[in-house]
Amino acid sequence: MKLDEARQQAKQEWDALWQGDKPVILVGSATCGRSAGALDALAALREALAKAGADAEVIETGCLGLCYAEPLIAIARPGRPTVWYSDVTPGRARELVEAYVVNGVALAAAALGTTGEGRIDGIPALHELPVLKPQVRRVLSRCGMIDPTRIAHYLATGGYTGLTRALAIGPDQVVEEVKTSGLRGRGGAGFPTWRKWQFSREAPGQPKYLVCNADEGDPGAFMNRSVLESDPHAMLEGMLIAAYAIGASEGTIYCRAEYPLALERLRHAIAQMRELGLLGENILGSGFSFDLRIKEGAGAFVCGEET
Repeated sequence: MKLDEARQQAKQEWDALWQGDKPVILVGSATCGRSAGALDALAALREALAKAGADAEVIETGCLGLCYAEPLIAIARPGRPTVWYSDVTPGRARELVEAYVVNGVALAAAALGTTGEGRIDGIPALHELPVLKPQVRRVLSRCGMIDPTRIAHYLATGGYTGLTRALAIGPDQVVEEVKTSGLRGRGGAGFPTWRKWQFSREAPGQPKYLVCNADEGDPGAFMNRSVLESDPHAMLEGMLIAAYAIGASEGTIYCRAEYPLALERLRHAIAQMRELGLLGENILGSGFSFDLRIKEGAGAFVCGEET
């Protein structure tokens, strides 16, 4: 299947999912959620749905970013906003099925917030919470909202349109766009990304390599893991655009072996890319060829240097 066809089909399925007549239930199933008991809550949820004879679409998502509130479950009923619930135990999961999925009672006292159009009395908008209100999400916009194992969810929400545009405007203009954006590194120096890309593009010699450092050694810092577990295609599309801009033909993703779920979802995403012709020779008929591999690390903090 070609990318355009896959995107069109994905959009149709996405619209049918959210505009259909079945409830949609999102269950946060990243490492943070699983550590807090999300899989037990998920099992209880499925059991309660089956017992009630309730037809609902259950989707395992990644991390919304509210790790302290896990396990998180969101329930969307047709024509109503999505209601998010925190600290969901197996018992609470069963209660939510009976109260909201079956009988339409939202249990406002147990709710964290709502997303989507409309409001429910007694429940604030999720993005009005102090932790979320200042945020403007770009890379993280899909995290906790889609199934990270389904490329269709990524395509339906605008995925790989950045790559398509990059291939259309050419590598020099891609670098110029990044320059205009003001994008910088997240380290202490805040080095301009466009300048790093330009240095790499102008450097003599072939082949050129792109390395993604998906490791993190600071205790309690799990930004990279969260992205890989929640929206791996966002990172992979970024690698494709960067590789195209600098003229790289090979890429390596360095990720620690202690992130088994991230590695599992990353490998699955890469396989999906190959099926759609997003890796390998002559990607999307552009003349650009790029492939990548995963290198598992042992977890040491000092594992290389920036080049």
